[in-house]
Amino acid sequence: MEKEASRRQDAAAAALDEPAHAARIDRSGMLDRTLRMGAMLLEGWEAASGVVPPAARPTAVVVAGMGGSGVGGDMLRALLAGTSPVPIVGVKDYRLPAFVGPTTLLLACSYSGDTEETLSAYAAARASGASIVAVTSGGSLAGRAQADGHQVVRIPAGLPPRAALPYLMLPLLRLTRDSGLSSMGDEEVREASLLLVRLASLWGPEVAAGENPAKTLAIYLFGGLPAVYSASPLLEPVAVRWKTQLNENSKLFACANTFPELSHNEAEGWAGLARAGLPLRAVVLRDRREDPAAALRIRLARETLEGLAGEVREARSQGEGLLARLFSLIILGDLVSCYLALMAGVDPTPVEIITQTKARLKEERDAGRA
Repeated sequence: MEKEASRRQDAAAAALDEPAHAARIDRSGMLDRTLRMGAMLLEGWEAASGVVPPAARPTAVVVAGMGGSGVGGDMLRALLAGTSPVPIVGVKDYRLPAFVGPTTLLLACSYSGDTEETLSAYAAARASGASIVAVTSGGSLAGRAQADGHQVVRIPAGLPPRAALPYLMLPLLRLTRDSGLSSMGDEEVREASLLLVRLASLWGPEVAAGENPAKTLAIYLFGGLPAVYSASPLLEPVAVRWKTQLNENSKLFACANTFPELSHNEAEGWAGLARAGLPLRAVVLRDRREDPAAALRIRLARETLEGLAGEVREARSQGEGLLARLFSLIILGDLVSCYLALMAGVDPTPVEIITQTKARLKEERDAGRA
């Protein structure tokens, strides 16, 4: 059985370097979209250039969004955690926290503009008197916001929401900067954009697996249960992004967690995986400027995990600014998820289970059964 698994892995890995295989499997072009992430960062930053935020500095920022549209809020919170003078809260639900009111800035993010949880949160924010800016490609959210006199950041349509992360996230960063909550500037965005363009050339499909870290990680994860661990809370949303991209693009079950929290709970479960014979494949995401105090805890956890499940891989951020460092790991994870899909022979773009669930939910609501 092990020989057969090894043979399948070798064949799947060899296919990564065949352009015809990629073209045949990735029919909707998810890989090409991922490689454009650097350019999309600049485009997303410019999308909010004409939006004037509320005059008074808010006492809190709430980002309402689901799925691929909600990741931007998670990233914003991580980027500004150490500098924002007010709390930044992500909401992935129909309801808003009770504190939302006239001094709150509500950033409603829905790529399609028709996400029902986000529309519900928008309605609640409007009733509370909160300041609102919508970030969307159109749909009901754009129509309602415009009719109610709220500003709308229009972003390009026609993408799967998870592929539009730069369009969804960079406007949030610019709006909070212009609200006096961040010092993030054009130079940091340009640095991140140029870095991602360079990494796309180094990790793209034309670069052979033996010289391509993204393909190498995909080969390591193939056939196993992926666990993505962030070395610090700063990288937690990046680890979650890896997980969700492995779910949606690679069609794999995966888990994500962060140090030091996982050392207090999940680590105890590693032995159970070993007893069950599940082939755990762990990747630890590390920042090149991480707190040195984290290094010892990570080393000890790695030693334990390697003793139970074998090899553990690491991926380190690149770049100088925080935006560049976080997105260097984002593009790596997105490419890994695409390459895993190619290895498995599945088109990374369609999300049939999610689509079916949304359709059934709409049917139930239209029939008055929910």
